[in-house]
Amino acid sequence: MKVALKAKTDLSVTALASHAARVCYSINPETINQPIDVKTRLFDPGHHTTLQHNYFTFFVEDIPVSAVAFGLHLASPHYNSDQRSGRYSKMYNEPDFNALRSSLLSFYPSAPADKIMSWVEKGVRIYQENISCLTELATEKIKQERPFVNGKYITQNAPKIAQEQLRVFISQLAPTALDFTVNLSALTALYRVAWSPEMRLATKQMADLVITENPDLSYMFNSEKQTTKWAPEILSGQASVVLEPTAKVLNVIGDENAVSTTPLTDSLDTLPFAPTTMTNSQFLIQSEVVCSCATFGQDQRHRSLKRSAPAFTGAFYVPPLVAEAGLSETAQAYMQEWLDLAKEYGRDVATLIAPYGAMVKYQKVGDLNALVHEQAKRTCWCAQEEIYHLACGLRSGLKEKLKNPDILARFAPPCMARGLCQEGVRFCGRDIKARENYFSKRRI
Repeated sequence: MKVALKAKTDLSVTALASHAARVCYSINPETINQPIDVKTRLFDPGHHTTLQHNYFTFFVEDIPVSAVAFGLHLASPHYNSDQRSGRYSKMYNEPDFNALRSSLLSFYPSAPADKIMSWVEKGVRIYQENISCLTELATEKIKQERPFVNGKYITQNAPKIAQEQLRVFISQLAPTALDFTVNLSALTALYRVAWSPEMRLATKQMADLVITENPDLSYMFNSEKQTTKWAPEILSGQASVVLEPTAKVLNVIGDENAVSTTPLTDSLDTLPFAPTTMTNSQFLIQSEVVCSCATFGQDQRHRSLKRSAPAFTGAFYVPPLVAEAGLSETAQAYMQEWLDLAKEYGRDVATLIAPYGAMVKYQKVGDLNALVHEQAKRTCWCAQEEIYHLACGLRSGLKEKLKNPDILARFAPPCMARGLCQEGVRFCGRDIKARENYFSKRRI
């Protein structure tokens, strides 16, 4: 893993934090170049909003996918991130198993590398042996489900859809890359609570880069504070397969006071910013989600939603094309091998190498504005199949819970309200006039 600092706020932390503090307690703040004792007057007493004017953008490369989903993106909403799409990973066709082994041992030196890598390589073989078959199936299903696409669309997208569904057999030990932007107090907090070797390495490299340019901030990063250890629970040691994700609505609070909104029809979401829709922050929907690790990573993009700690259920997600290719038994056996590795070598190692198809369970809470945004993105057919079905599951569950059923009309993709796709050249090719079956089951 390697972290590089790509951008930062132009002014030093000390200068900017000092000025921010003086703004709070002075009629005429002094110039920006008159620092105060930031450690004694701001950091130690906990006046940390003054530190949040400084942002740092890191480029993180060769970090395991699992260290992002169960690490950098897991708990804190105070970041911005853009991660490399899995379809550009070399893990599928040109995996560097020696590099993967080195990555594993760098975090867990005593891990049984031969046994684990044999399992990782088996997943890649399953992928490689079946990708042609799934590409043919994807081609067939595109023609059936998306009648308004041309041959070029099919040629470009059938391999992508096949890859998205067959990657359930790929280990999240696979390396990825991302731009990660964080303010200073959020970084110091992540550094102190880092709960895995992967997180400790990533946040230490970030801290070292900040300290290199700001030596006076070294007191903020105390390695002795990094004592937390955490990994998701595994709820069952017996593998099973699941054919669709679930979103069970547990509770709805305050929908009788919801302010009327329309479905999002613009690429810019203004709902959380407008005083006219502020009341919707009191309309809360609590749900229980069960989805694959692949979709868990997608779900984390919506940082205005709150999530509980995830737990592995012991099940493996088998997408529609994978099931049609007759790979369900293969999937169950592969998942059982992972569960056996977890039982023998621990949840922390198991989390690092978990397959994309491993199912996780967690609770989720969101307000109306946040969920209108999520549903606009996730009920669009440009969203991947599983997260689309997860969004539709939430929508279906709300029918029985809402006191005001008219609210359900807000949970829709832009094309349903506009009658026109806003994705441009990425138009999915579905029949957007088929209102009577707008949230139908998909196979791709």
